[in-house]
Amino acid sequence: MKSTTLTCLSACVLLILAPTGPVQGKSLLAIMSKQAETLQHGLDLASKVGDIGSKTYSIAFTAVTSSGTTYSSGSTIQFNRLKINHGNGFNTGNYRFTTPIGGLYVFSWNIGVHSSYVGNSNLIKNGSIYHQIHCQKTYQQCGATVTMWLNKGEQVWVTSGYSSIYVYATYSSFSGWKIN
Repeated sequence: MKSTTLTCLSACVLLILAPTGPVQGKSLLAIMSKQAETLQHGLDLASKVGDIGSKTYSIAFTAVTSSGTTYSSGSTIQFNRLKINHGNGFNTGNYRFTTPIGGLYVFSWNIGVHSSYVGNSNLIKNGSIYHQIHCQKTYQQCGATVTMWLNKGEQVWVTSGYSSIYVYATYSSFSGWKIN
């Protein structure tokens, strides 16, 4: 095997050096060597990324509220009934999504609001407001969809906003999924 490789390498060097001369051939050989290093570096990076979008790393959840409830300002909305929890990132005990794998995520939440309440809610990332929605005092469903980068172990959940809110069970949901 070594003699075959050496023969091929010798033939390639002769093919490179013969038409271009020894000085240009060495430059061309150096360029090709650098391109091979760059290609290898790219392949190494690609192998570290893993199987983007494969089922091995797919994460998605949808949780809904099981009953209509009034939440005081700043209370965590109790999305306690799971429709799907692929990757087991959502916890129905604390109503939070904890990132099992770092990456780019999409979150969407919708709140069905009673006409006696202003519909303010917050998407919380690690204890800080990431995004807010506001609905008027009418029967309506309002929500938002956002993207964010999360590291493994970071948490996302939904709270009531700056006022009390009545959340309708059949019209309120919280979903998230990993896109990269």
